[in-house]
Amino acid sequence: MEMKVFILFAVCAVSVCGKVTPDYFPQCKKSDPQIEKCVLDSVENLRPKLKGGIPELNIPALEPFTVPTLKLDRTAPNLRLKAVIKNMRAVGGSKFKVEKLKINLNNKYAAEVKISLPKLLVSCDYDVRGSRILTLDISGKGKLRGNFTGITVVAKGVGKPVVREGVEYLQADKVVMKLRIGHGQVAFDDSERPVAAASAAAFFNASPNVVLDILNPLIEETGAAVLKAFVNKALNAIPLKDVLLD
Repeated sequence: MEMKVFILFAVCAVSVCGKVTPDYFPQCKKSDPQIEKCVLDSVENLRPKLKGGIPELNIPALEPFTVPTLKLDRTAPNLRLKAVIKNMRAVGGSKFKVEKLKINLNNKYAAEVKISLPKLLVSCDYDVRGSRILTLDISGKGKLRGNFTGITVVAKGVGKPVVREGVEYLQADKVVMKLRIGHGQVAFDDSERPVAAASAAAFFNASPNVVLDILNPLIEETGAAVLKAFVNKALNAIPLKDVLLD
């Protein structure tokens, strides 16, 4: 789910690729009084390419969007989760809609974007140890399949200039995310505890909003971390003067 946000953030930030701007990529000027409109127009122009990814801009494919490995470790009220997630695939990210965009370049580099997504189909391999939600033991190992709908994400990011070898670059300094999922259904194929996994799936599917509310802070933190890492990778080799045109 987090991928739809960081793709949009990267599009907001990256207006050229290295020293050569791709012909298909519109440029936005820092002084443009309608810079948000310029960025949104750029997003729509790029939408067909976003589905399959844009390697020259370090933007991965949205269909499917993949994450090789995630490590999760969190203790909170009603939650203890320690898990390794591998081979995550999400389908449906290319259907995102930008609901709102704000860019503040007045002595800082800040952006806020609100995105809605009708549906995401997610699958992954999981290895969960010593974990619970409420009083339910959720430890096990296997494959998760999920169907999530009515997703809304608000992401805020602040960048800062850094100097390397005399050249100034822009890097994401802080990224925060707020996320809401309208509804979800899951299924587990557990190789270690199939009966317990079936019970966990039944519990989730009977009360998805209860479980998602508990998991939401972890989802937001993980999504923000993935977003920040991606944006910095995309901007790592692009001088600041080429990211924001004078």
